Amino acid sequence: MIEVGILKNFDSGTYKAGVQLAGSLTTYFDDISVARNIPSSALVLGNYVILAIPGGNPKDACVIATWPGGSSGGGGGTKIQDADGDTSWDVEQSPDEDKIHGKAKGVEAFLLDDAGILTFAKQSGAAGYQSSDQTIAHLTETKLNWNTEDYDIQSEFDLANDRFTAKAAGIYFCMCQVQLKYPVAGCWGLVSIYKNGTRIKFASLFAVDGADSHVTSIATFVQLSANDYIELYYKHNMGSSKSTNGAQARTYFGIAKVA
Repeated sequence: MIEVGILKNFDSGTYKAGVQLAGSLTTYFDDISVARNIPSSALVLGNYVILAIPGGNPKDACVIATWPGGSSGGGGGTKIQDADGDTSWDVEQSPDEDKIHGKAKGVEAFLLDDAGILTFAKQSGAAGYQSSDQTIAHLTETKLNWNTEDYDIQSEFDLANDRFTAKAAGIYFCMCQVQLKYPVAGCWGLVSIYKNGTRIKFASLFAVDGADSHVTSIATFVQLSANDYIELYYKHNMGSSKSTNGAQARTYFGIAKVA
């Protein structure tokens, strides 16, 4: 959550401040942290400030930027930016837009619109599917091959090695569905998520009598550090080799960073 406020007090010893939200006479944040990269000389009472409020919790609020009240702020009173202008916060890219844009090195990475919808334009995410069948031998844990990508926002999925490698630490949502052709009634299929070569999650399902296909799926959250990698495996006990049903709507995966 991002808010614009006015600096009401600042203690250079504790590096904490009191801030009144812009346009409000009653909403006040007291004793909140100030980013240490902001020099104390820039923290002049009456300055505008930008507050970052993680999860909307005022206790965690932090002043992350400031500029003089009534100044251009580097952009006609609506913008603060770095010296070369490629990293900025902008609250009005067009007249009365009322949206907050954040750019880093010229790329828009943050957008908060007037409906309260927050967008991280470059957040990690990848999805793909099998466009051809893959043979899975009886009781042989087999890494699933993905030969077609739907998208890969941060170029983290390696099709050659069927592996997603995280660029940044965080919580990732991961899901996979495998449809197997001509299952054997009463036997099972198992799909697993592997992290750094070790199984961490799996789901299994028994085949149903009379079915000509069998679907096993998994969806879960996974905590990853930078450079951790995810692979997906399948195993069954149907007596002989079976084939996945390679099609976009039948055997597919998806992974996205959510926190």
